[in-house]
Amino acid sequence: MRLFLFAIGGTGARVLKSLTMLAMAGVRPVDDKGRPLKDFELVPVMIDPHRAGEDNKRTEALLADYRSTRLSLYGNDLNADGFFAMRISNLRDITGSAGHTLPTGFAMNLRSVENKRFGEFIGFDTMNEPDRALTQLLFAPYQLDNKMNIGFVGSPNIGAVALTEVCHSPEFKAFAAAFRPGDRIFFVSSIFGGTGAAGFPILVKNIRQAATLEGTDNRDALSRAPIGGLTVLPYFNLEQRRDDERIQAADFVIKTQSALHYYNTALTGEQDAQVNAIFYLGDRQRSLPYRYDPGEHGQRNNAHLVEMVGALAPLKFAGIPDDRLSDADGNPLPQTAAFEYALAEDTTQVHFVDIVAPSRSLIYKPLVALYHLRLFLNNGFEKLIGQGFTLDKPRITGDMLSAQFYRTLKEHLLEDYATWLAEMDDNMRSVQLFDPEVDGDMTNAVRGVEPKKGLLHRKSVNINTYKAAMNRLSMGDRYATNTPEQKLLDLFYRASQRVVDNNLEPL
Repeated sequence: MRLFLFAIGGTGARVLKSLTMLAMAGVRPVDDKGRPLKDFELVPVMIDPHRAGEDNKRTEALLADYRSTRLSLYGNDLNADGFFAMRISNLRDITGSAGHTLPTGFAMNLRSVENKRFGEFIGFDTMNEPDRALTQLLFAPYQLDNKMNIGFVGSPNIGAVALTEVCHSPEFKAFAAAFRPGDRIFFVSSIFGGTGAAGFPILVKNIRQAATLEGTDNRDALSRAPIGGLTVLPYFNLEQRRDDERIQAADFVIKTQSALHYYNTALTGEQDAQVNAIFYLGDRQRSLPYRYDPGEHGQRNNAHLVEMVGALAPLKFAGIPDDRLSDADGNPLPQTAAFEYALAEDTTQVHFVDIVAPSRSLIYKPLVALYHLRLFLNNGFEKLIGQGFTLDKPRITGDMLSAQFYRTLKEHLLEDYATWLAEMDDNMRSVQLFDPEVDGDMTNAVRGVEPKKGLLHRKSVNINTYKAAMNRLSMGDRYATNTPEQKLLDLFYRASQRVVDNNLEPL
């Protein structure tokens, strides 16, 4: 199964970043029996005219590093286990770009939008007098003057007009050409802004009415595609600028109410559902106020719990059985399946234990393994080269330390992971999963989780704990046909499962 994930606007980019962090750790979608889905591939497409936004750039860079690292580990194999298990591909990867002019990354080029002001885009200056008067009733002067390469700055009425062009883009046509029966589509967007609130219903409409899109492939399969969506309600605050009226945090709730009413009519209404499953997520405990940047330098928000939880929604959707989404003819069931999320405990300091059991069982061990891997590589791995498991075939030598794979993993991906965790920690609802002060001694690295009691004292977790576990697991010819990089990451991942089970109290 391919899951085409359209991440719309800034919230879409930030949720996609969290999903990539989970995938780095080895989190994968599972079926209704808890088994990892086989032959699963995630194909993200970022949709935002504000390409220069810092949140968009950070997500694109993370995806590029993830993609190159996974290719080095597993090639094009869809099924893997451990770190980077989930295959994440862009449209060029799955189409070979044949017949299409596609970017090498994951973002859609909105060429007809991003270099114009909104008034120019709709031809305001060439309108006759009655049309100009009507347009001025529908759009404020600052909206007509809005540079669309900075996004739609909280104006879904702008986005609703501008994003109609998406279905004519090379990326949309490539997506349609690659789509097959059995694939699914998922949208991630906020409902209280501009780009996401407008983009979600427009794209669903285009897909459901694919028969009318001339020059588009697989139109029947598209029109029956299982579609899910994460609708993110207000969850963050913005510092207000008196000199800029375009986005006001005080308007978020009003915009949400209006959009929910429209979504109920156009997307999830009883007997006429256009979306198979909808996930609602927000937080009344708003974030610390983020610096408001309407586009000149690029919005950059700290990572948030809502985004991490939101990243679980497309994985949940991928694992829902077909008969709970569609009828025997492949059409959406009359009523959209709706999902909400709640913490096990409404606390402003979130530990793993505060995350409800199904979600915790999916992410706990992988996130701990990735955090321990960072500590392991930063605090002693280099000194282990030439000892124990590094001498078993294939040998791990000092050459690995200067290789591009290792440098990308250690200096980029794992540091991005640490930054992501630190940003979630430094928020009003603080996500306190790990102790950032821990280094080589990992015994108390996981907040809220005690080490197990040993015969005389509590067990410890450190570099030597992992060295011993990896030495035992490395014996024999298990890794003889692997590369040193594959061996290192698989060995550490398997060792982490034992270390967590044997040395830490269960959650």
